[in-house]
Amino acid sequence: MGGKNKQRTKGNVRPSSSGRAAEVLAREGGVIPGFVGFDSTVTSELSYVPAVHGAEDIDNLVDADFRLVLRKLSKRDVVTRLKAVQDFGSMCQERDAEEVKGVLPYWPRIYCKISMDHDRRIREATQQAFEQLVLKVRRSLAPFLKSLMGHWILSQCDTYTPAASAACQAFQAAFSPTKQPEALSFCKDEILTVLQDILLKETADTLSDPQSVTQEEREAKYVRMLTSSLLGVKRLLSLLLQDDRVALEQRLADLVNSGKFWKYSKHKTPQVRGAFFEMMCALCEFTPGLAQAEAARLCPAVLLSIDDTDPVVLPPVWEAVLHVVTMIPDCWVHVNSKKGFLPKLWSLLKEGGKGMAKSLHPNLMPLLSKLPSQVTDPALDFYTTFFTSFVQGLSSERAAMSPSESAVIVTSVVECLRYCILHNTENEEHQKKISSMLISQQLLPLVEKALGNPLLQNGPLFLLVTRLLVSLEKRVCLHKEDEDSNRKDVFQGLLTDFWEGLGLLFVRYVDNEEADPQALEGIASLLQINKAVRAILVLKSVNRKHSHKTKSVKICFSKPEDNGKTGVEGDGVEKPVQTVSLVNEKAFGSLQTQHFEDVVCQLAQLCLVHVNEKNSERHLIFLSLLLRSFHTPRVFSTLVELDDKISKDSGKDEVNMKNPALEFLLERVLVWLAEKDRSDTGHLVEMVFSSLLCCSKQEATRILNYITTMNLQWGIILQIIQRACADPDTLQNCNDWLKGAVLGEKLLGLTEELCKVGHCSPSSTSSTSSHSWTLISLVLSQHHNNVPLIGEVYMEKILEKLHATLSETKSLSDAGNMEPLISFICDVASTFFSSVQDCLVLLSAEELLLTVFQLTAQDQKHTHLSDSLLDKLRKVCLTGVQSLIQHSDYEVKEGGFLHSAAIWVKNQLLTVCLDIKSLQVLVLAVQSVVETIISVCNQDFSILFEFFTLLMPGQTEWTRIRGALPPQVSKPIYYPIRHVMWSLLTVSYILKIVCFISLFPACQSKLSTLQVLCPIMTKEDRETLVTLATQIMILCCVTDVYWCLTVLLCCLKASTQVEEEIVQAVLATVMEWRNSKEDWFLFSSDLSKATVEQLNLTVEIMRFLSWLVTHSSTLLGTNQWDFVLCSMLAWLETASENVSSLWNPWVQLFVCENTTLIVKLNQFFTSSSPDVVENLPSELTGEWTDFFVEGIYNLLLPLPVKIIGKSVNDPVFPLVVLQSVGMALKYVPVQQLNQNSLPPRFIADQKTNLPEPLQTLLNTFCPLLLFKARPLQIAVYHLLEKVMPQLPECDGEGDSNKSDDDRDEPCLSPPASLMAILSTCEELCDSILAGVQVGELAVVQPLSVEYSCILGYLLAWKLLLTFFKSSPSHLRAHYAQYLKRSCSLNKLLLHLFKLMPENPAYPSHGSETKETKTFFTESLSLAVDSMYLPHLACSVYYSTVQDLPAMVRLWWNSQEKRVSAAVEKFTIKYVSPVLSAEEISSVHSSTQMFDSMTVKARSAAREVIATYSVDDIFIELVIQLPQNYPLGSIAVESGRRVGVAVQQWRNWMLQLSTYLTHQNGSIMEGLALWKNNVDKRFEGIEDCMICFSVIHGSNYSLPKKACRTCKKKFHSACLYKWFTSSNKSTCPLCRETFF
Repeated sequence: MGGKNKQRTKGNVRPSSSGRAAEVLAREGGVIPGFVGFDSTVTSELSYVPAVHGAEDIDNLVDADFRLVLRKLSKRDVVTRLKAVQDFGSMCQERDAEEVKGVLPYWPRIYCKISMDHDRRIREATQQAFEQLVLKVRRSLAPFLKSLMGHWILSQCDTYTPAASAACQAFQAAFSPTKQPEALSFCKDEILTVLQDILLKETADTLSDPQSVTQEEREAKYVRMLTSSLLGVKRLLSLLLQDDRVALEQRLADLVNSGKFWKYSKHKTPQVRGAFFEMMCALCEFTPGLAQAEAARLCPAVLLSIDDTDPVVLPPVWEAVLHVVTMIPDCWVHVNSKKGFLPKLWSLLKEGGKGMAKSLHPNLMPLLSKLPSQVTDPALDFYTTFFTSFVQGLSSERAAMSPSESAVIVTSVVECLRYCILHNTENEEHQKKISSMLISQQLLPLVEKALGNPLLQNGPLFLLVTRLLVSLEKRVCLHKEDEDSNRKDVFQGLLTDFWEGLGLLFVRYVDNEEADPQALEGIASLLQINKAVRAILVLKSVNRKHSHKTKSVKICFSKPEDNGKTGVEGDGVEKPVQTVSLVNEKAFGSLQTQHFEDVVCQLAQLCLVHVNEKNSERHLIFLSLLLRSFHTPRVFSTLVELDDKISKDSGKDEVNMKNPALEFLLERVLVWLAEKDRSDTGHLVEMVFSSLLCCSKQEATRILNYITTMNLQWGIILQIIQRACADPDTLQNCNDWLKGAVLGEKLLGLTEELCKVGHCSPSSTSSTSSHSWTLISLVLSQHHNNVPLIGEVYMEKILEKLHATLSETKSLSDAGNMEPLISFICDVASTFFSSVQDCLVLLSAEELLLTVFQLTAQDQKHTHLSDSLLDKLRKVCLTGVQSLIQHSDYEVKEGGFLHSAAIWVKNQLLTVCLDIKSLQVLVLAVQSVVETIISVCNQDFSILFEFFTLLMPGQTEWTRIRGALPPQVSKPIYYPIRHVMWSLLTVSYILKIVCFISLFPACQSKLSTLQVLCPIMTKEDRETLVTLATQIMILCCVTDVYWCLTVLLCCLKASTQVEEEIVQAVLATVMEWRNSKEDWFLFSSDLSKATVEQLNLTVEIMRFLSWLVTHSSTLLGTNQWDFVLCSMLAWLETASENVSSLWNPWVQLFVCENTTLIVKLNQFFTSSSPDVVENLPSELTGEWTDFFVEGIYNLLLPLPVKIIGKSVNDPVFPLVVLQSVGMALKYVPVQQLNQNSLPPRFIADQKTNLPEPLQTLLNTFCPLLLFKARPLQIAVYHLLEKVMPQLPECDGEGDSNKSDDDRDEPCLSPPASLMAILSTCEELCDSILAGVQVGELAVVQPLSVEYSCILGYLLAWKLLLTFFKSSPSHLRAHYAQYLKRSCSLNKLLLHLFKLMPENPAYPSHGSETKETKTFFTESLSLAVDSMYLPHLACSVYYSTVQDLPAMVRLWWNSQEKRVSAAVEKFTIKYVSPVLSAEEISSVHSSTQMFDSMTVKARSAAREVIATYSVDDIFIELVIQLPQNYPLGSIAVESGRRVGVAVQQWRNWMLQLSTYLTHQNGSIMEGLALWKNNVDKRFEGIEDCMICFSVIHGSNYSLPKKACRTCKKKFHSACLYKWFTSSNKSTCPLCRETFF
């Protein structure tokens, strides 16, 4: 035994283990011990199911995977425990019920432990896993409920809400709502025992281990457990039935009798205090007897805690206060209310609840209703202090900043005021004083406070005050009917006092020259709300009285001015209402509202006085607000009576002056409206419509016509129209005026004036007429029920004027100067098109849209419009087209937009001489229109077809076009082509040439144009082109044949459907050329003398043959295949003979296309399906394999060496040829490489075991890895990669030429040619990367010498790693020893960490995925035409750690701390997860079979389990991959074993650990080596007594060197180490001299 911090004995690699101790006890004592730690009375530690030898009969109850998970639950690491809990839940969900039931005996203790874990994630996961367990075992959980239920209740009250929710969900899954009380009743005593122990006995140190848990975590857990326990009591009482609660009262009494329990009310943690008061509420609610018995301690604890304003505590405290004052009548006996309770209440109210008004104030009125007289005496002082403190709270900092807090306080104040007023209405003196005080000293000051406070004005105060007044008025009427005069007088007096006080208050504010506008707005708001509430009540009363006649009532509360009129529908017919409505009559004539009306009239008169005498604008606005709500005859009469001077003018003769509203409107409002210096007229417009509400429809029309002729500012007219459209009723009253001639002519004149001003002085347009343009836009766009706002005649005239103005701009050379005018017209048109349904039914609207389109379709040099204005015009055009097409009945008819636009575009194309820029603008304009039509049509393209039909030329135009054609084109060819030509014209608008027949005679520029257009042509167009090309191929001109082949191939590559007969005819024609015009094929020709046309024609023939092989191989017969293959080989021979001509670009193209044909043929013969191969000629495959492949690669292999004779820096160096040749060399067969016909090349003193062809191949191509041409380097790599796996076979058994006695371990060099390249590259890379630190990224410029050097270096290493991976185990050790001695690998690793990026993220070009892609997760494609150096460096590093893990591990351990830390961090983050997953996956997918040994893997745990069994011997080993694999050592843990001695067992574990640590290979190879070692041991071969292994750990040899004295055998390498380290030559065992 020993302490944790003591030095461990050398060689003792494993810590002490209770599992091993039990194992020794079982083995030596012969007694099988029971399960450890399951006695609940002995220990509280977490138990698990140990895998003890000899206890298999018990272990069989629990599945092995469950045992592993349960073991992990006892670990200290949080992540391990969390993962174990999650795995447990998954296993419960996936496994059979019987397997899960085996865990039940051990689950309660585990659950009770981990459900209270410090980590909240573990607690949540525990409840989720418990739910899965419950769902699986169901009723089998019943025997274990009592041991589970206590902590289950605690978990349901967890302070971490997700954990508590998961626990409740598990509880509901286990028991239905009807069964839950029964389950709790069954376990109630055990539950209460658990809760009581935590509350009264446990401490922070007893709940957690002080030695392993910090003080903070212990305290946090203790607080959490206390909170959960208190809430658990509440939950238990709430779920139990009443009989069970009574049965628990005695147990609860024991709990609450404890002094420690009551201290929780003052606990320092808010959560505990809050939970305590929640439990108090439960006691009062569910066990009132117990609460009454403990009143002496319960009442002070609750009532004296009301000043606890913590957000967690305050809500349960006040809930508990209401429970106490309700359930315990004598609660105030135990508390001094005057000294203890009320002072705290006053302080709390003055501070506005300290930010907790939402939780506190709703409880005040219930509390007030329960306060006895002994608390409230003297009542007057109590209520004064109560409400004064209440109102003072509105001024607190939090209430002043938060509208919601302020609203809650105001609501509570008014509710309490209403309650107190209604409960002090007796005709007694002290109650009268209280009521009067509440009105005059509390309510009215509160209203006054609100007048200067926007926060209170916008809150619910005015509405609540109104409801209070209405309530008092109702009680006056109620007691009037009951003839209770005393109570009626009291209520009437209160109302009188309020209205008198309110009137004086309002007059004081209004009768002031410097009146506060905010206060005036508040007064108007209060009066408006007062009226609205009364109107609602009257309507409800009318509804009740006429319910048998009325079905629905239309009310609009958001428009106060509408209250003067309302429509009542009876039997579905809306009936008009009189001017002075029933609502207004009732609102002002009943329910004691005389005071209300007097106040309004008095305030209106005061306002008018101030406006007349002082010209006060603020009073005028206030008067407008009053009239908006109170447009009644009496108010207008009051205003008219005050004005004793009446003007006599023409307006008065036109209207009936008996209407005071009209008189006030004409004599006052219109005079104010006509004042020139008035800036704000919105309130005056409101006055106009307030007055009109008291007029008939005819009077309103006459007045509005009169206002229209008053020459008011256009902004005022705009405001009047906007106000008229504000609601349907007003719009209905003003409809005659809006559609009348007076307004229409006025607007038409305004339009003409605006257009005229825009022409004359465009610079002033934007500043002077913005209101005017807004007005025009409004009357055009504003529609109601799809009916224009103004008369349709005037709308047509306005649009015609706008169209005429725009049309003029097209012909003006200085149209750019009219940009402001055009911009305004654009705004008007855009609004009109977008907001008016079926707006383009009007002909003038379509003409306007056509003009806009024409402006957008012309070049700016003609229109002189700016870019911004053009963008605006385009948007207007697209909006108009969209609105046009959306019309359900729209047709393309003559005179319409689409018809006119198509004709105009066609004329532009046929008659106007357009330059390229103008044509592009026209194309874009038409394209935008077409795209808009497509987006709106929704698969119905009939309109689009008609539009394109109109764009197509007619017969007359075609005749003119035909006359312009070149004379060499015959009519039979022309007719099938003309439709194609015009479709090109109309669709792409690129060929302004009317017919592409003019492409003859062909030139390269025209041919290029056709090649670009071909992919976007229609299917029919391309088929016609194919027909044309095949017809012209009968001509024998080289130029025409080249043109036709090019066009034909272009169409074929665009997936054009061509009949087989046409393809066969073309191929037959080409084959006929082989006989008749052999010089076209350039066989055995001097390419330096060939013309460009000849080379191009041959290239096109090659391309055609490549297409045939890929797409139409079924059409080729024996003769055709012979032609293709022989032509290919002849061209290749020509290219091989003309290497000196490769610096000609056309010759380079010749060679590239030839190699492309070779690649296509290789792909065809190697990748074709069996069906295709069966249909080939019988001898074709054999001829390809036996003759053509050999001929191809005998010519291709020497070609790169021939090409690189000149400098790579030559500007025309045939790099592209090297690239294409390299792509062809990728398909060379290995047999062809082994038997190559390259010129022999050998190096003096080069040691090799390779055959001469292979050595020549390496000596020839290895130096090319450093050639400064990336395609060649990649091609050489692919070439050599094919032969690398065969090279180790040539080394036989390795380095056996020397005796084993003269060195420690044998070594063997990899291929010398490759090592020579590596040696050269190492020196170059050392100099290139000398200044770069490990972990930094060296920036290497592509195409530089340094880039080529590093690329060759990395490719050489990839070849070497391929060679190493293909080697058998014994040779691998020899090669590794050579690399170790040469230090090549060490240099490579240092170089790699200078070439790999810090973040090797793989550049993703597709959709993002959840998994991050890196250079280690994505395979590297070493393509000839592309390369990425950092990815290659990462690939080399991955291959190195995969194939040479032991050497990488040795290098890492030898590095300095900075380097090793950087390497480990990078490897852990990017390499280890991928490599570990691949190792585990390789174990899963391995097909290697072992006799007597089985291997399986666990991906989640990164473990491999090997089980070895022979006869009665059973061995189980667990191999654990480290997190930093392969840098860290692989851990080998013991599993079960039978029949093996302890010492031998340890030796074998050490051997396996040694093999896995020191062998350069996979885990499966290490296991195979270990199994071989164990097999040798059982075969009788003794261990080497130095390494205690039969097979050597690095060179895999057997013990051969025997001592002559003791006859023990040793490994040669072990003896060498022994002799060199001890400086002796004696036997390690007998100490005799070793001979």
